[in-house]
Amino acid sequence: MPSHRATPARGGVPRPLRSLRVQAALGLAVVACVATTGTWAAWTDEVPVSGATVTAGSIDLTVDGGNAVTGYASLSVGAMVPGGSVAAVLTVRNAGTAPLRWTATSTATNADGKGLAAALAVKVTGDTAVSGSAPATTCAGTALAGAGSTLGGALVGTGRTLAPATTEKVCVQLTLPGTAASGLQGATTAVTLTFTASSDLS
Repeated sequence: MPSHRATPARGGVPRPLRSLRVQAALGLAVVACVATTGTWAAWTDEVPVSGATVTAGSIDLTVDGGNAVTGYASLSVGAMVPGGSVAAVLTVRNAGTAPLRWTATSTATNADGKGLAAALAVKVTGDTAVSGSAPATTCAGTALAGAGSTLGGALVGTGRTLAPATTEKVCVQLTLPGTAASGLQGATTAVTLTFTASSDLS
């Protein structure tokens, strides 16, 4: 039976020949593993989703059917006396395709310098018709939230939302208090109401 011959290892210590063969085989296996390692192909799939269309909406605020209202006679009065009032109903509409939020302000001029605008009291309600008769027509309902009480500032300060193609009626009343000063006789003031819409509903 042939004997296994040892080969000298480093330092003069014999090392069995079988051990060298095992180590050589392991070395070849490691080399083979390293040689076969690489980038593997991966299967992929995708699903396209199409057909979505985005169209911008529009807001279009109108008052009494127009984009501008001039010569608004319903709020005009020629001979108001202390305790008298004048009222008119305005129709606010969203003629657009997107919801809007609207507010309103008022301005008044006193060309004669007598200050009638500051003396007038304002009331804004959701009434759909005025009450009473000249020279004391009124808005009988409760004032809207955020409504102003004087000229020269917010008429409707809290935004009110209107859906597309819907309307809202508001009643505006101007009153000359019974305590109005005698110096206001013959005074005149020009009043402008401005309605503003926004697409921001917050």
